[in-house]
Amino acid sequence: MAFDVFISYSSKDKIVADAVCARLESSSIRCWIAPRDIVAGRSYGEAIIEAIHVAKVMVLVFSSSANTSGHIPKEVERAVSNGLTILPFRIEDVPPGKSLDYFIGSVHWLDAITPPMEKHLDDLAATVHKLLPTKQEEQRTFAPPPPAPITSQRTAPSAEAASVREVAARAATAKSAPTSSNKIWVGLGAAALLALLVLGVVLFRGGGNPPSDAGNLAKNTNAVVPPPDAAPTAKQAPDAMPVADLIKKDLAEASKLVANEPIMGCYQWFNNAPVVIHANGTIVGGPFTGRWRLMTASATRRTYTFTWPEATDTVTIAPDQQSLSGGNQYGYPTSGVRVSGSYGLIGVWRWPNGVPVTVLPNGTFTAATFHGRWKAVDAARGVYTLTWPNPVDSVALSADGSRISGSNQYGIAISGVRTQPCSEK
Repeated sequence: MAFDVFISYSSKDKIVADAVCARLESSSIRCWIAPRDIVAGRSYGEAIIEAIHVAKVMVLVFSSSANTSGHIPKEVERAVSNGLTILPFRIEDVPPGKSLDYFIGSVHWLDAITPPMEKHLDDLAATVHKLLPTKQEEQRTFAPPPPAPITSQRTAPSAEAASVREVAARAATAKSAPTSSNKIWVGLGAAALLALLVLGVVLFRGGGNPPSDAGNLAKNTNAVVPPPDAAPTAKQAPDAMPVADLIKKDLAEASKLVANEPIMGCYQWFNNAPVVIHANGTIVGGPFTGRWRLMTASATRRTYTFTWPEATDTVTIAPDQQSLSGGNQYGYPTSGVRVSGSYGLIGVWRWPNGVPVTVLPNGTFTAATFHGRWKAVDAARGVYTLTWPNPVDSVALSADGSRISGSNQYGIAISGVRTQPCSEK
């Protein structure tokens, strides 16, 4: 993923570094920060070096901890070697040690020692915007290749039409093979792909009305229309089906395959709520409607994602301003104790699982790798909402199709047992 800023910091300053990242990204400045942007299984050092090579600016969260870190001087040295602009963001009144002074001793600093921190974060975002190249400087012009001329009404089918027919052929094979239910499944994702291919054919052929006669082709100055009595060769005859008919046939095949997707049906969820998975790609649990998608399929395992509406916590801050409590629309409780800040929601809170939640004055908050939005419902009474990203369940269907199990990105275990008979609503 492309980004603009590499954030260098000591692990002891993670709360401030997360606040820096949240403020810059809320200002449309793309950031790279560890460990959020390190892919699982990758070498930590390799990922950092690669990120420094791509970045344009390094924001250094400077403190006594950063000053004594063994890794930060190496990151700064590599950034200088690659021509990055170094912007120290000083949160403690300490001079740089020898290993850092060589690189940043003469660089202009941004001090963030005195409160409020929010003002310093705003100044940082404004400074980074000035240091980054403008969009005009980054733009490059690419000329699209000229379209290929149409040489005959009865020529071989286009690549787009061939792609559609190839999908249809694979679908037909999957349907007719004796063990197709165990080997090849085409779910909602295949139907969506097919729809995109079909749309491409329609657009390529002229805005939704595929030409099927010589009169339409004659409107193209590059077309060469054969005389009416020119008979097709034996090789051309099998491809004479109009594109519109191919589209109808392929969509019909795809609809049959989606209708046979084994996960569809009714389940009793782990929280005792009934959940219904429909053929149209929706999943309904109580008042909530989400969408499902087939991710992988094999003879022994099928995996899916269920994407639900955003989770919104409604919380109330205690009169002493040191704790908050509430819950979300899914029935999960929320609570936290204040780490920093003095009044209202702005500040840092620690959730029961130990994760710090940093709430910024710009209406955003961050918790580990998650970024959300907050707003005041009744600030005088201390009532606020925090809206988190859509919960996405990653689940697998058991081999016998009787059970679903997995978890979502928040670490909540997900499971459901198929119920019979299925009374869909």
